[in-house]
Amino acid sequence: MEPLYFFVSAGLTLATLIFSLLWPKTYTSQVVVSLSLANQSNQGLLSNLPSLPGLAQGFVDLQQTKLLANQLGVDDPTRFYKARFDEKRGLLFLTAEGRSAAEASERAERILEVARKYLQRNLLEGAQANLRAAMAQTRLDLQAAQDALKSIQAELARAPDRAASSPTIAAALEARGSDPQIARATNPAYTSLSLDESRLRSQIAQLEARINTLNDLLMQPQSTSQLVNQTLLVQVLVPPAEPLRPSFPRPALFTVVAGVLGLLMGVLWAFIAEAVRSPDSEGGSP
Repeated sequence: MEPLYFFVSAGLTLATLIFSLLWPKTYTSQVVVSLSLANQSNQGLLSNLPSLPGLAQGFVDLQQTKLLANQLGVDDPTRFYKARFDEKRGLLFLTAEGRSAAEASERAERILEVARKYLQRNLLEGAQANLRAAMAQTRLDLQAAQDALKSIQAELARAPDRAASSPTIAAALEARGSDPQIARATNPAYTSLSLDESRLRSQIAQLEARINTLNDLLMQPQSTSQLVNQTLLVQVLVPPAEPLRPSFPRPALFTVVAGVLGLLMGVLWAFIAEAVRSPDSEGGSP
């Protein structure tokens, strides 16, 4: 019976080797991308953007949606593509499979481009929302400043522009923290209103300039898109490449595993056969 165990193990090993050689090969190409946001400045227009980890995980969750299927040009993206985001390291792992090394590399480049556009598009929508909110707030600030200016101008029209200077009043105003230039003026009240008017005019000019800048950004989406592209840092640590060998099947590995399993099965078979062998067959009659 011992040769039978050997033939069983050899037959299983040979069958596994033939199966591995005949099975259609699958190649896998993996891309590793580091995601981060640059220093967000530009008057806070790019602040409060959507969470980058949230966007990356959102792209991972899109694998089973028609949106991603249309962009990748396949019916079921999970058959050929996989995506995983490591939030601790800020790394996005993109994997693509193909029947050839070139096809796997091409698909890896495709999912990388789709992921990059997805992140840019969502960050751009967040930036545009910030622009609209900043525009609304600036218009409110401008209206408030214009109303305050009209009020001060009305008071200036009623206030006398000349009055007798009083050292006592000047000292009292300085003691209360008033600007010495105002306290020692001929008419402190009139001087204070004039300075307030100048500050409001300067504030209004700045607000109007800000509104013009925001309006230009809203009217030219490409400018906002350029700012977003400069803010989003997508560093490809492992670029798409053609794999040297298929990921499935692995003839050498499968054959070794089949050989080991065949030997274990043979040994187990021997123990079972020994356990069920009848006592008569061992000793014979006296």
